Order: sequence, then C-alpha cells, then structure tokens
Amino acid sequence: MTPQRITRFIARDFSAHSSRDRGVERALEGLVGNALQADRLAFTLREDTLVAICANRGLATELRFQQRELLKTLRAAGFEGIEQIRIRLTNTPRPPQPTTRLERREIPDAARRILADTASSIQDPGLAGALERLARAARPSPKRD
Repeated sequence: MTPQRITRFIARDFSAHSSRDRGVERALEGLVGNALQADRLAFTLREDTLVAICANRGLATELRFQQRELLKTLRAAGFEGIEQIRIRLTNTPRPPQPTTRLERREIPDAARRILADTASSIQDPGLAGALERLARAARPSPKRD
C-alpha cells in the first residue's frame, strides 16, 4: 500500500499561513532585500500580523529595530490592517555556501630556513610548533614536466 501524502491531512488554512508571501517580500525588498536574496529571511501574513522568519538572531534583532519602518512600508504598498510584527527564528540550516578554492602559496627557501631557525630558538613550544608547521606547509610543489 502506498503511503498517502501528508498534505492531505493538513488543513488548507494552516498551509496558507505557513507559506511565504511573495507580495509582502516584494514590498519590503527595499528594506531587507539582501536577507531575502540570501534566503536568511521569509515573510508571511496572519490576519493583522506580519510574521518574519529569520535564519539567525542578528537578523531578528535588526528586524526588531526596523518594525516601524516595515509596517509603514507595507501600508504604503497597500497592505492595510497589519498592526504588528512577530519575529521567529528557524532551525532550518541554510544551504552551504560555495567554497572558493585556496590558492597555493609558496614561501622562498630562505624564509623557510629563517622560520625553522626561529622555531628552534623559541622557548614557547606552541609558537615554535606553529613556525615549524608554517615552514613545512609552504614548501614549493614539485615541478611537473
């Protein structure tokens, strides 16, 4: 027997409240466009309340300071009757950001010798170890023909 989709059991009213409101997001893009584009923020409406779903506490704090401006902007865009803002944090992780490939850097032989000599003369074992690792890590890569 094939399992039934869970959306069949969720009330239509509830799913309407849990989806993003693209119209509201377009109206507020001038204030919070960067966060919307980075998928760190989403908006939905519930009766007289604008609900902001934030990906982190810093953004939530920023929105708390902007509440008055957000409400004014919505009214100017034709969204009448919105009286308050609720800010929620989400536990949904953001997709990982693409990593840039690190460029291999080389340290000249003379500098590597200085690092190794300095490491051998330092009393602090942590600093000496770091200098030794740096001298080893920056060795030139073998030349390929």
